[in-house]
Amino acid sequence: MTTPAKKLFCRILAISALTGLLAACTPPPTAPPTSNLSLDMRRLQSAMERQEQTIQSLSGQIAELDSRLQRQAEELEQLRQAPQQQRTVSPPVQAAPEQGETAAPIQADGSPTEIYLQAFADYASGRYQAATHGFTTFLQRFPNNSYASNAQFWLGDCYFNQQQYPQAIQEFTRVLNDYPNAPKSPDALLKIATAQLQLGATVEARQTVDTLNRRFPKSPATQKALELAIP
Repeated sequence: MTTPAKKLFCRILAISALTGLLAACTPPPTAPPTSNLSLDMRRLQSAMERQEQTIQSLSGQIAELDSRLQRQAEELEQLRQAPQQQRTVSPPVQAAPEQGETAAPIQADGSPTEIYLQAFADYASGRYQAATHGFTTFLQRFPNNSYASNAQFWLGDCYFNQQQYPQAIQEFTRVLNDYPNAPKSPDALLKIATAQLQLGATVEARQTVDTLNRRFPKSPATQKALELAIP
């Protein structure tokens, strides 16, 4: 090999060695920080879980309100299908006044449907004192009417919605005792358990739910009872 060729060969070897040395000394690519990314992901997941819980809570409240409105609509539809003459015998029953007013007497010749319809209309409108007066009058005058068990249930619900839980429990219990085959018996038990929870009577509430599960295992009220947070 000639001298110039040797020099060229040696220069190539030197350049290759220097390139390898520089490559070995070059630091590896910087990896993206994972700690901050993981923290952000955990925060995002926590926020999504809170939002999901909020949505589930709102969905439950909407379902309960929709169920209540549906029951009221069914109740009113049944009343509309009652014989027309029962609703036109006398003028509408005067509702009980709010506090500070003089109570108007119930019409002596009011029909059962008329009195019930007026009381239920007051209940659906949130006039619970007037509805209590109407349902009580209905039950006193027509205890064996086909709407009596429903009137007893709505009477209990009037007290429940006014947070008068001991009186509500008493009225709901009458649904079970006086009308053992009432369609609203499962709902009455659910309301009793809920009122007992509001009063802090967790043992009694658990017993009531057990009774509901035993007597009406397939009722919608039994399914709703699963949502009660009994300690």
